[in-house]
Amino acid sequence: MTALARSADPWLQTVRSLTATHNRAAEPAPQQKAAHPFLERLARARERDHPRVASPSPQSPRPFPEAVVRVIERPSSATAIVYWSDAATCHYGYQGWRVTTATSDGACALTGAPIHRGDSVYRPSQRDPKPQNASAMILAASMPQNETSDADLQDQHA
Repeated sequence: MTALARSADPWLQTVRSLTATHNRAAEPAPQQKAAHPFLERLARARERDHPRVASPSPQSPRPFPEAVVRVIERPSSATAIVYWSDAATCHYGYQGWRVTTATSDGACALTGAPIHRGDSVYRPSQRDPKPQNASAMILAASMPQNETSDADLQDQHA
């Protein structure tokens, strides 16, 4: 492909334009020059969807505030099948979770209740590759005891 053909290729022009827009949006805008409103909205959406701080905010005590978490089934007292959907990270329609002991402090993905090191919690079963929500925990006391539950527990506790 010649240089003239490359410069006239619509796909390459689009990629170059998006790359340049992304690079400009990542740089702090000078105070005297106002950024384009569309780029400001993109930057705000990026910050909202990909926060730099992993800790929960005071408004939402749940560690994954955008995640929809439902307990689908309880095959045994030590296992649960969980529906997990988070547009920013992952979607698992039928994910196995197992009871374990918390190795660090955190918050319950269902209720936002604090979890302390040593508490009994449910976590996603580890497999290869590691699931995107591997750090998530559900406090064992918050886990429904019935065999099948498809109610959205986070709405009950919100």
